[in-house]
Amino acid sequence: MKSTKKVYYVGVLMALLSSSVYAQPTWTLDKVVSLTRHGVRPQTDTAKLDKATGLKWPKFLVPDGHLTGHGYTGMWQQGRYQLHQWQNEGLRIKQAQKCPNPQNYFLWSSPSQRIKASAKAMSDGMFAGCGIIPASVNAKYGPLFELYHLHQAHPNHKVMKQQIMARMGSPEQAQKRYKDSVELLRRTVCAPHSCKFLDKPWGVHFKSTGKPALNGPGKYGATIGETIRLQYSDNLPIKDVAFGHGNNAKAVKALMAIHAAQYNLALDTPEFAAHSGSLLMRQILSALSAKTSYAAKYPGDKRLARPLVMFFGHDTNIAEIQTMIGFNWTLKGYPKNDIPPGGTLSFARFHNNHTGQEFVRVRFAARSLDQWRTLSRLNANHPLLHQDLSFKGCQNTALGSLCPLGPTLKRASRLLVKDGLNLAVFKTH
Repeated sequence: MKSTKKVYYVGVLMALLSSSVYAQPTWTLDKVVSLTRHGVRPQTDTAKLDKATGLKWPKFLVPDGHLTGHGYTGMWQQGRYQLHQWQNEGLRIKQAQKCPNPQNYFLWSSPSQRIKASAKAMSDGMFAGCGIIPASVNAKYGPLFELYHLHQAHPNHKVMKQQIMARMGSPEQAQKRYKDSVELLRRTVCAPHSCKFLDKPWGVHFKSTGKPALNGPGKYGATIGETIRLQYSDNLPIKDVAFGHGNNAKAVKALMAIHAAQYNLALDTPEFAAHSGSLLMRQILSALSAKTSYAAKYPGDKRLARPLVMFFGHDTNIAEIQTMIGFNWTLKGYPKNDIPPGGTLSFARFHNNHTGQEFVRVRFAARSLDQWRTLSRLNANHPLLHQDLSFKGCQNTALGSLCPLGPTLKRASRLLVKDGLNLAVFKTH
């Protein structure tokens, strides 16, 4: 009888232990590394648009290129929403109503006004009342986000041109492909006998920095498409959005086709991405591998080992990292691979509590055009638009596509080059 009772109690104990193990959540988020584009701004050079189109473009309430008040509010909301989401998934940064320990986060921004202001807005949203200011270099340009402006990125122009022209085709092929988009722009934003650039042949040239840019319709067409998106996103009166033609999100998307060509034909070029983006990618890899068995392979600043590492830069930076890791997305209401204001490419590292393995969710997320225009509240019922990277070996879970850490690091390392390695990356003085 005693033996029977003993077996019974042992069985109950084992069942309890077993249930306690499997009652644990399978996944815990222990690290986030993110790269975010700035919020809504005006066009960077109104006079240039006026001259190119023969029309007077509407002014915003802030100087050209600066973050708008609407843009600040949107980034504040986004910071609050994203941190809440990450904390719900297990990220330990701060207790409720308290400021975080400085050892739990590292926020680094481009020195550009609109980007520093966007970073501060997100910090204010995440850590209200804590007065946390993201760090940046004390200069016009910094190596992490503007390496080509410092003439420290050295892509091979011949290789770049080959890669771009392989996607573009001949000038005649490009002209045929974008004919309808060119004519739409002409009817929408051009005074009579203006917009001569729309009649020029398609092609590519390289700026003094080495950055590729399109010729012909792409010369100003990309900027015009971006400006129309910004007008709509900033809640300008409809009469001021594409001179009254951008009356809804669908109309705005149609006017962004040549802007999309700038990404797809020029910025998403592997040779440019590798040389301009490797320095930034190295910091992401160091942060993502910190405190894992891969850490020695990707050394970096000790602050990159903190649980939350956030970088704030340009759309170009996201395009570089996207190209290096081989990640394409199409968010509803946007062209393929578009990077809207506030667009965030995040690397969320999850720990499997049952196996001890590390996985990564690589996700691009952004507001829709109407979420930006109305500044609608972000929550579980009204989330950011998003798409996850998936390749062989990744798992589809309730948290999204989770990919093994090792293969993800390897995939992101394929195009690494040594440009900028001799520069002090996180120098603030």
